[in-house]
Amino acid sequence: MLSFPWRSLRLGLSRGAARRPRARIAGAALALALAVSPGVAFAQAAALLDEGKALMKKGKLAEACPKIEESYRLSPRSATLLALATCHEKQGKLATAWSEYIDLSAAARKEGNKRLEADAKARGARLELRLPRLTVSVPRAAAVEGLEVTLDGAPLDSSIWGQARAIDPGAHKVSASAPGRKTWEASVTIKRGERKAVAVPALAKDGSAATEPAQAEEAPAKEAAAPAAAAPETGTAGPGKGAATPGPGKGAAGAGKGAAGSGKGAAGSGKGAAAPEEAAAAPEEAAQPETPPAAAEPGPSQGASPGHSGSFVLEVGAAGGLLIGLMDSGSFGDLSAYSYSYNVPEGELIAPCNDDVCHASFDPAIGPFAGGQAFVGVALSEQLHLGVRALGGYRFGGGYLVVGGPSASMRFGRLWLGLTGLVGAVGQDAKVTGVKGEIPSELVDRNYGRTEVDVNAREGSLPESALVETLAFGGSVEVSLVLADLPSSSWTSGALLLSAWPTFMKGLDGLVIAAPVGLGYRFY
Repeated sequence: MLSFPWRSLRLGLSRGAARRPRARIAGAALALALAVSPGVAFAQAAALLDEGKALMKKGKLAEACPKIEESYRLSPRSATLLALATCHEKQGKLATAWSEYIDLSAAARKEGNKRLEADAKARGARLELRLPRLTVSVPRAAAVEGLEVTLDGAPLDSSIWGQARAIDPGAHKVSASAPGRKTWEASVTIKRGERKAVAVPALAKDGSAATEPAQAEEAPAKEAAAPAAAAPETGTAGPGKGAATPGPGKGAAGAGKGAAGSGKGAAGSGKGAAAPEEAAAAPEEAAQPETPPAAAEPGPSQGASPGHSGSFVLEVGAAGGLLIGLMDSGSFGDLSAYSYSYNVPEGELIAPCNDDVCHASFDPAIGPFAGGQAFVGVALSEQLHLGVRALGGYRFGGGYLVVGGPSASMRFGRLWLGLTGLVGAVGQDAKVTGVKGEIPSELVDRNYGRTEVDVNAREGSLPESALVETLAFGGSVEVSLVLADLPSSSWTSGALLLSAWPTFMKGLDGLVIAAPVGLGYRFY
């Protein structure tokens, strides 16, 4: 008679019932941990943020920044990111802080915090003027297959080769490597506001990878020389390669190699042994060292820039603005048709006018002008350019400006500031207010102390306006903002500039003030 296992069934049911409370307890504990962990992380983040701010106030930035960074990792909040960017800015890591201000501006925009967004943008814009930028270029001759370029250990994608990128001031390492090539490294130190470029040279071939296997196979090659030399001209085909010596598909030279030790059988792959003379000579050929690779052509010096010392500089651009002429006297053509009178001992003298004794008077003239400007010079350094600048244009309504002279321009971050000495011709079409004649100095007392008198002109005989011209001397101040910095190893290397040249000049008969603004490109 068969018995049913009631006891086993009861035991299994009791064990299952015991497991269910444990599972419920474990699930409840896990849910409690998940509910509590955000609060714990927030508390830890707040404590780290307080510690970091306290250290930052004491000037211990090397300790403060990592704590604030860890706080932001645990609880990414805008207030923490602002503190982190501020810490990195004080630490001198300008590019890092600039990037964080950009992220903060985006985060504040999502949160709808316009005040914080504006503050982050203003801080980032202020830093951008002082950012150093490094350009890592790879000439076509150096761009071999598998080339990897890194900056401070971080790979640089080929899409950004040749582009200026913002980096923190200080020392940086650029390296390049490729399969079968020797690794190249260069160190570059960059300061605030500097622009530098590093060109990766053509990497030299690495001969060590080829010579090591050859040296390892030299000994078996020598041992195989004697059997190979004694082999007949035509060997019996074996199951593999090399001479007729029986073996598991291998030639006399050993594992997969012929007597020459260069990856071939004594008579070539899949053939019988070579003639004794050839086989005997094979070890000698294998023992010969590989011809060393040609030395790579020296690349540009570390930290070299397209704007290196002594390079040619050319800037061209369009310009326009206001031309203000305060030339109150001059000539407007033939004055012989006019005359004037003054007292002499004999009575009254009527004297004819000419350009020597008569001149016209004019009202101030203000009008827009349009033209261009050019600078030709040399870069004494990446920050200092010396040369000659010319500025010219046509004044609408009549007139012109054609001036030029020596110029110096110095870079401060994204600003170029300079001075130019100017000399040239200026003309303006202005309203004629009258013509005056000069009284000889010895007769001034007889004419009540007057040095000149009005010319006798019939009503309507004076022109309404006339072109008055003068030779002027003075200078201008250059203020240029770099809109786009485009350094490279080609002739297009340079920068796009938005410039203003406030100009002040003294003419032979008055003052000239110009306020040109222009957009140009400086090749350097």
